[in-house]
Amino acid sequence: MIDLTRTFVTSDHHFRYWKHPVHLHCESTEEEEREHIALWNSIVGKGDLVFYVGDFCDGTDHDLQEIRGQLNGRMILIKGNHDMNSDEAYRQAFEDVLEEKRIDELNLRLIHVKDKAEGLRPGERVIYGHQHRGISLRPATTSDSICVSAKWHGWRPLALAEAIRQMDAVN
Repeated sequence: MIDLTRTFVTSDHHFRYWKHPVHLHCESTEEEEREHIALWNSIVGKGDLVFYVGDFCDGTDHDLQEIRGQLNGRMILIKGNHDMNSDEAYRQAFEDVLEEKRIDELNLRLIHVKDKAEGLRPGERVIYGHQHRGISLRPATTSDSICVSAKWHGWRPLALAEAIRQMDAVN
């Protein structure tokens, strides 16, 4: 059984995306990345489980390994459209790498792009990423889905219990 308070979901940090910092108080993307890592580690413990729902790192295989080595938690990657590193790098960094993940006991499907969640079971909820550009594109949490892109959750991994609570609150 999954411990909902020690299992986390998040996506779309795009580590090593060096174009410009998102936070105005950061002088560089390197400083911003250090902040995101520190925030992650203040929430996720070493033994916690994280379902990373796509777009982990935009850098090289070495960058992916370096970033992963700084983050707490056991991690399963659900691949996103920017996860283009080598299979070997992913095997070394993550416990598992999947296109999607079903958690049957919670009737949940984790997938990077919500629109690609085909064949949903009755009552199945979707946890997804992908949507993170522009304030006008902020995805709505509904009773059957939640976007866990880091930007929309203060760059923090979200406890699975909290993701479910947010969907339940929509009813």
